[in-house]
Amino acid sequence: MFFNFTEYGQLLMSNFYAAGGKIVIRDFHSPGELADLPEKVIINCPGFAARDWWKDKAMVPVRGQTGWLIPQPEVNYAMTYRNVQILSKSDGIMVIALEDGDMKGYNNSDESVRRVESERAVRVIEELFSRFPTNPA
Repeated sequence: MFFNFTEYGQLLMSNFYAAGGKIVIRDFHSPGELADLPEKVIINCPGFAARDWWKDKAMVPVRGQTGWLIPQPEVNYAMTYRNVQILSKSDGIMVIALEDGDMKGYNNSDESVRRVESERAVRVIEELFSRFPTNPA
């Protein structure tokens, strides 16, 4: 099962604002500072920084390489083929390079872009689809 993060995020934000929510960006230096806030509900989104901030060593980064192709409304499926996963979404077709398996980036916090991985993944999918006629009868 999958869903479109962009659309889901917009829905959540619309509901949040409709209920009177507001976004305030603040810097905190320790978790204890959250207790000084007057708000009853706080959404704290530090991402992987939560590992150190909350001293939660159970959080493990998993590095992945994702590329995006232009949206194609007629494409409505997902598939995995030769260590490449493609997933159609309304905002584009996600191409995920899975060389060495989907957990190859386990415990790797490197966020640098590796375009060559995405380009290789697109070539794999291109090779697959080149076997099919473009205008089937």
